[in-house]
Amino acid sequence: MPKYIFIPLMLLLIIPTLSQGQYVPLENLNYDRITQHYMERNKSYLASIKPVLIQDFDSVAEIEDVLYKVPGNSSKKNTFWYRKTFSENLIRYRTKDFSITADPVFNFGIGYDFKASKNTWINTRGLSVTGLLGKSLSFNTELYETQAVFASWPTDFINATGVVPGQGSVKAFKETGFDFFNSNGYVSYSPSRFVNMTMGYGKNFIGEGYRSLLLSDASFNYPYLKLTGNFKSVKYTVLYNQFIDRSSKLSPEFGYDRKWSTMHYLQVMLWGRLNLGLFDAIVWENADSTGHRGFDVQYLNPVILMRPVEESFGSPDNALVGATFSVRINKHYIVYGQLMLDEFVLEHVKANDGWWANKYGYQLGISGWNLFNVPSLNARLEYNQARPYTYAHSVTIESYGHYNQPLAHPMGANFRETTAMASYTYKNWMANLKMNFGMYGLDTAGMDFGKNIFIPYDQHVSELGNEIGQGLRTNLSIADVSLAYLLNRRTNLRIEAGCSLRREKNNQWDKQMQYFYFGIRTGLRNLYYDF
Repeated sequence: MPKYIFIPLMLLLIIPTLSQGQYVPLENLNYDRITQHYMERNKSYLASIKPVLIQDFDSVAEIEDVLYKVPGNSSKKNTFWYRKTFSENLIRYRTKDFSITADPVFNFGIGYDFKASKNTWINTRGLSVTGLLGKSLSFNTELYETQAVFASWPTDFINATGVVPGQGSVKAFKETGFDFFNSNGYVSYSPSRFVNMTMGYGKNFIGEGYRSLLLSDASFNYPYLKLTGNFKSVKYTVLYNQFIDRSSKLSPEFGYDRKWSTMHYLQVMLWGRLNLGLFDAIVWENADSTGHRGFDVQYLNPVILMRPVEESFGSPDNALVGATFSVRINKHYIVYGQLMLDEFVLEHVKANDGWWANKYGYQLGISGWNLFNVPSLNARLEYNQARPYTYAHSVTIESYGHYNQPLAHPMGANFRETTAMASYTYKNWMANLKMNFGMYGLDTAGMDFGKNIFIPYDQHVSELGNEIGQGLRTNLSIADVSLAYLLNRRTNLRIEAGCSLRREKNNQWDKQMQYFYFGIRTGLRNLYYDF
């Protein structure tokens, strides 16, 4: 990143320290626990952008109990082995002004793909280290090394894109396997409980849903600088990001081409239950026809909407805007949604003529907590859609994607999807059911029908009459059921077994996967294979 981004960071580092700045790891299980805790108290919290700083919650000690306290009582509770297995980090050192924890992270599993008659396995080993200096400077780093033989669908995706979903590039391992390494981390500084600056290499997520149409954690890690201001019922976040375009490799010495992005997200909580958010983003290439461009200082201002700035100097950059909402109905239900606007002209929207540049998407969902007054019986129903050519741009590198995957919904564009989820937790036992039903239009006959966001949109098939599902209309159905026993809440270490069924069908082929898996793994991140 250019040096002028780091100047504010260096200035903040000389301000006296006052408060903590550690993040709750970006794993759905953690935020489900926190949301359930708030719902039981008929309260809401600002968490539409994740991960969330633990200082942003009402009580740090209370949230730590929610995340890490072992349910029930046990006479063995204070023994060394019990604590290390169920409630503590493997290594923990603390003094008055310094603390550090370290844990192994891993995923050891086996499986069988019945349709492909194929044995599968995964062998992930790694390390997670988190530290706190004083009361306001914290850091985290995680490393993962993996060899794996995947079931049929992930293998097809990797062979087509050169990346493992959300985990970066691969190299071949023996005859049918893959070998890959990835890491993430951050340094976080909070000069007060209201302000935070984080410099990291990882992921962020915007929204209340399982998916996001604005920014999700489905793609690979990326470097970012995040500025956050949190003032009771108002939270404002600025993200400066650098992404990679794998379709363009500069040279063996310089690697793949880069692009930059500035994002703003404002959240407001009204009446203690209605959460409204406004979002904008600009994506631009690192170099254009005029030469090297780098980080454009015109997009550096953290408190201004980018779209007017972009238009004012005739920029060809990719601009997106969006909005989010969530409302807590009562102690059991939250209704939420998103609207994402890439481009549109109101006259064409009113005419309903399918103009190709009416590029937008929306989300609508409802989540239920402690349903039927049964503790920890939770469910979610969510609908997402995006019109053809959404997120794409006239210049491939300026598409809203990173490392051969979309930055928003993993299906890209030209799709509809419904997701239904249910979970039940009893003490350390967890049962989960998830079903995805999607419909999208694939490209065929060498024509761009609008699903692949990495194809320039000026190759659209027609000016008018573009509709979701155009092209090779394909139906996708996925069902996954799993049962797990949670061993340690600090790392979400669990023993897990499950079955996944997948079917992708159109009038040219019918691809099916019937997959059983069993393993033991930690959970400090989200990995998505359901698209």
